[in-house]
Amino acid sequence: MVRNVSKYTVLALVQVLVLLIAPVAATGSTTGPQSSQQRTLSNSADPADSIYVMENGDAVLAYNDSNSGNGTMEFGANVTSGLVHILATDETESDMDAVASLVMTPDGYSGNGSLTANRPDSISDLTLDVNSKQNQQTSTGDLSLDATFDSGSSLSMLNSVNTEGHVTVTADSFSTKGSGTVSSAMAAGADKELKYDLRETENGFVLKGTQSGAISPYMSGSWDSRENAKEHLKSQYASVATQNGGSATVTIDSYEYDESGVKPTLDIQYHVEFTGLKDAITQSIAQGLKSSQQVSLSDEEIDSLSEDIEKMRIDHVTFGLNQHDGTMKLSWDVEVDNYDSAALAALEVVGNTNASMNGQNIDRMKKTLEAQQAANLEQTVEWSAEATHPASETTTVTAEIHYDSKNWNAYVQELKDRDIELGRSSVTLHAESNGDEVTARGSVEMKQKEMLSKVTDSMLSSFGSSKATSGGSELVKTFRSSDFQSARMDVDVESGTVTVEGGAKFDNMTAFADVLGDSYGDTEVASIVGRTNNDTTTTYVRVTGLVGENATKEDVRALAVANADTEIHMPGEWDREFPSMDTEDAATYLGVQQANGKETRSASKSGQPGFGVGIAVVALAGAALLARRD
Repeated sequence: MVRNVSKYTVLALVQVLVLLIAPVAATGSTTGPQSSQQRTLSNSADPADSIYVMENGDAVLAYNDSNSGNGTMEFGANVTSGLVHILATDETESDMDAVASLVMTPDGYSGNGSLTANRPDSISDLTLDVNSKQNQQTSTGDLSLDATFDSGSSLSMLNSVNTEGHVTVTADSFSTKGSGTVSSAMAAGADKELKYDLRETENGFVLKGTQSGAISPYMSGSWDSRENAKEHLKSQYASVATQNGGSATVTIDSYEYDESGVKPTLDIQYHVEFTGLKDAITQSIAQGLKSSQQVSLSDEEIDSLSEDIEKMRIDHVTFGLNQHDGTMKLSWDVEVDNYDSAALAALEVVGNTNASMNGQNIDRMKKTLEAQQAANLEQTVEWSAEATHPASETTTVTAEIHYDSKNWNAYVQELKDRDIELGRSSVTLHAESNGDEVTARGSVEMKQKEMLSKVTDSMLSSFGSSKATSGGSELVKTFRSSDFQSARMDVDVESGTVTVEGGAKFDNMTAFADVLGDSYGDTEVASIVGRTNNDTTTTYVRVTGLVGENATKEDVRALAVANADTEIHMPGEWDREFPSMDTEDAATYLGVQQANGKETRSASKSGQPGFGVGIAVVALAGAALLARRD
């Protein structure tokens, strides 16, 4: 059961934000315009369809892309206000109606949505509820499902499947107990029964085993006498003990073998006493650590860690299987105690291993475990589920999962005492069938102080110093330096039309310069705006200092952003306006204030575009992916 929003969900949202701004981002000039002879451009740049050169050497690159459908799009960015925005519509053949919204800040995100769609033919009935909550006071989660499926099923050969059980975890113990049953319409093999019971004693471990039922004729030679059975068990268990430095003694408590039927049958009970196994394994671990060149611990420290590992105790592990008349029943019961010292010892080893994970992560894990111990935190997951096949083309499924915690408030306080701030999160989802339709609604929230900063730090730590990950590392560093403030995305699907609107606010867009400045041949991009007109979407890229003031048309055509088909318009040869981003609308959409007032909406006819001069701009990647050529 998911009791809080996974770290990987947060990482995915960060990636969305990076994609939101990535492919068409660049930076403005910091040293003034350069001549074409001074600039070295990337040969990988896409040549523009048209280039409009201004008297000062700046230029507007125009890229035209044909639309295969009836979609429209507007996108743009303004570095002065720190805003990016996209609004796109398109047609869809889906009969679904849906709305969804997501808002993200440096301290978390929240979203909600709903949908209505035609009920799939394979579902005749559905009710699903998911609720999860974590805050300063509690941590709980619940899931319930009640569904009926039609049109064939993977359970067509089964009458029913069910399971129930629980898992309980504390700082120093783990326990689980449960059962499961599979009932088939046809016998799934010969009747048999298996039982195993493993327990730790003062001298080692004792395993009790029971086996009864038919055996394969190919294995009869291993079981057809008491002596052969004992040798067979020795080969199984003694070899395991010997390989790990211990020993095992096998005792047969009862034995009965019958080969009068179609297949031979066996009924045997035995126990195996393992001695010296735990000490041998602990010593082997210690010797391995001492001889390793990667571990920076003294022999005394390693011996102390070995003693901590040895404190872990397997109270019991039991397993049972019973197969009879097409029904197979499983059961288990496990309890492991005193593993807290072993866990801390393992963290100590990892923290003192060359090329180990980030030291801050190790320290946080230690503090978390210590907080669990101090608060006596207990977490439990309980479940029950059943799938039945009442008719040839019908399968019903019911399931419940419940997560709960004890002493959570004390645990949160212990974390605070160790300078760890725990965020709050919640997830809700309800889906149900209603006649010929399926409806769903849900919400998600994750709030934690400086959440994005912590996530990006974790990402950088995971990248390491490898050249293979240097590109991703640089992009994350750039995002972190951009001083992200907020982002929002809305999706609306209604009557065959999809509308997507998104935007973001940054306080330092120039941070993207080095990583993304080569999107247009390493030119100094000042701003990017895109508009759809009929069946063509045009991206206008304003670049600073593309050429010198006295450059010729041949100088422009020699650049990587031009080719033989590019229409080049030199100063005095053109008189037109270019669209600009509406920063007021973008700010209103994001719910933020503009620091520099309202921006001019269009360019003057003198050839000076009205969407910003001389400063870096970051635009929307979603728009760029559609607007840039392959």
